[in-house]
Amino acid sequence: MIGLLQRLGLSSERCISCGKVFVGFSQGYLCDECLGSIKPIHPMDYSNRLEYVVSYRVFGRYESVLKEIVHHMKFKSSKSLALLLGKAIREHLWEYIEETNPDIITFPSLNLRRLWIRGFNHVEYILIGAGVPYMKVFKRSDMHKPMAFLNAEKRQKAVLEHRLKEELIDFLENKKVLVVDDLLTTGSTIERLAYLLMSIGAQEVHAYFVAKA
Repeated sequence: MIGLLQRLGLSSERCISCGKVFVGFSQGYLCDECLGSIKPIHPMDYSNRLEYVVSYRVFGRYESVLKEIVHHMKFKSSKSLALLLGKAIREHLWEYIEETNPDIITFPSLNLRRLWIRGFNHVEYILIGAGVPYMKVFKRSDMHKPMAFLNAEKRQKAVLEHRLKEELIDFLENKKVLVVDDLLTTGSTIERLAYLLMSIGAQEVHAYFVAKA
C-alpha cells in the first residue's frame, strides 16, 4: 500500500532522514535503517533544573533522524509520523510513567493558529501511538506564530498564553501530573505549565520530552 502511495506522490519515495530511495510497507517516510536508529540516548544531561518540576526525562537529542521526524510531524502535519514516533518511544516513556506513577498524564495545548493549520495536536498523537491514556487540562486562545519563529520577548509572551481549563482546577488539586511534550529548548513552556499546576495545588509535576535541543 505504501509503495502505491509513493508512486502516486502521496508518500515520500526517499527517506526523510538519509535521502535513500526506499519502498516502505508499514510507512512511507523512513527507511528501515533510519527507523531502527530511533533509540533513547544514554547518558543524557539532566544538569539543567526546571523550575516547579520535580523530575524530567528525555528520550533523545534533537538531531539526525529524530530531528527530521519532529520537523515533518509539526510543520508538514503528519499524523502518521506522530503515531510512529509514539511507538518508537513507547517503552522508554512507559518506564518513566511506572517510575513516577502520575495520577494524570497531559500535554501542552496548541494555539488556535497552529491547531487550524495543522489540524491536530502532534503530542496527542504521539501519546496515542505510545498507548498512553491522557487528559487535556490546558488551553490556549492566542494566535502566535510557532515558538521557533519568535524572539525571546515574543516567546515569553506566547508562553504566558498557556492556561488551565477552569472546570478542572478542583480536580487537579493534590494530583501528581506528568506533562509530555515534543521538545525541550529553554524550558519556558514546561515551567509555565508546571507553575500553573502547582499554583492550584497539584502535588507534584514531572515532565517527559521526546527530544532535547
